[in-house]
Amino acid sequence: MVTAAQLKDWKTEWLALVPQNLGKALKAVDERLPADSPKATVLIQLQAQLNSANRDKLMGTRSSADLELAYNQIRAKLLEFIDGLEVEDFHPVLGTSFTPTARRGTLLHKIPGQMQVGKEEECIIRLAYDRAVIADNLELTEDVEVKEVTISEVMEAELIDPSFEPAFAIRSFNDERQFLQQGEYTEWRFYVRPLRAGTFDLLLKLTVIEEIDGQKERRNITWEEKVQIVTEQVEAPAAEFHNSGLSLSFSSAEESRSGGTRSIDGDSTGSGPPRIDEDWETLQPTTLMKDEVLPTPQPAPTPAAPKNKKTSRVRRLSVAAMIVMAVGLGTWVLVGPMGSSTIDIETESREPVDAVEEKPSPVLPPPSNEAKRAWEEAQADGSDKALRQFIERYPNSPYAEEAKRMLEE
Repeated sequence: MVTAAQLKDWKTEWLALVPQNLGKALKAVDERLPADSPKATVLIQLQAQLNSANRDKLMGTRSSADLELAYNQIRAKLLEFIDGLEVEDFHPVLGTSFTPTARRGTLLHKIPGQMQVGKEEECIIRLAYDRAVIADNLELTEDVEVKEVTISEVMEAELIDPSFEPAFAIRSFNDERQFLQQGEYTEWRFYVRPLRAGTFDLLLKLTVIEEIDGQKERRNITWEEKVQIVTEQVEAPAAEFHNSGLSLSFSSAEESRSGGTRSIDGDSTGSGPPRIDEDWETLQPTTLMKDEVLPTPQPAPTPAAPKNKKTSRVRRLSVAAMIVMAVGLGTWVLVGPMGSSTIDIETESREPVDAVEEKPSPVLPPPSNEAKRAWEEAQADGSDKALRQFIERYPNSPYAEEAKRMLEE
């Protein structure tokens, strides 16, 4: 039973504590004031205001000046509250049962549902009065669970392997017994290393320490969490390379004279025909030996109509230049050291081409990519100056004869 003298001493202690430490002052009054007192609600509101102000400051939504202003407002309300307390406020309300010191709080535990043999995992247990702070500074994953439990000011937490034959090696650097504080969470960390494969239980044990009739009593709360232990982690299959079926054939000038060719086949088994490039007429013809016939190319899809006259003209000129080069090569073979030879060349043209006068010409090397680009630029320009510059720069190019013919026209 609280007396008037005892309440006076408490008030003196609390009033002196308010300007020094607001949090300790609220906690001191809360420890003495019964939970079923009509004025207990006001004290709970002041505690909630203090916690809210602190969270706003941590989140960056409240400045230091605003925080100090909030503290002063809470101090003024708490001083007024303490001064208005009376002896009757500390008497139990008639008709009510005994209320223990334990209350409802929040439990968070992070225990992976799958672990690997020999690989140590970190397991976390947290307790807090306020659910809003239970997950602070923690990354939430599927292994995190949150539930409401009975807590007290002093709690104990353990992680136990209940198996007859040990399945886990567990170590920790925390004290089993810790106290809880308003506006903060209390944490235990355990380091668990699986010892063998299989599915086993991990026992999470909480101990609530309550004070009943001046004696500290202990009450245990336990949960079992299933953990699957595997020998190795399942990894995603590595990417594989597949045969694209691409086949390339090419020949140099010397190999063309000897009839040899080199090839790069995408399918070495020869199960499928080689792929023919869609733009067949851009391929360079190769010189064949006597009685050797060039394979007939596979039919290609009909190309779309040219977008403009310039594109069509460039294509016709390219085909004409190829024909001139082929005729020159044929003439050299017929009158050269190889004696009487025949050349069978099948040229596929999907568009009508301008007639080109066939006349003997010296053997010319295939045009380089640089000469080809320069010829396309000269054609696009169309001026006499551009054509003369091309002839001076590439006098031995197969396109030089065409440039001279355009100048004559």
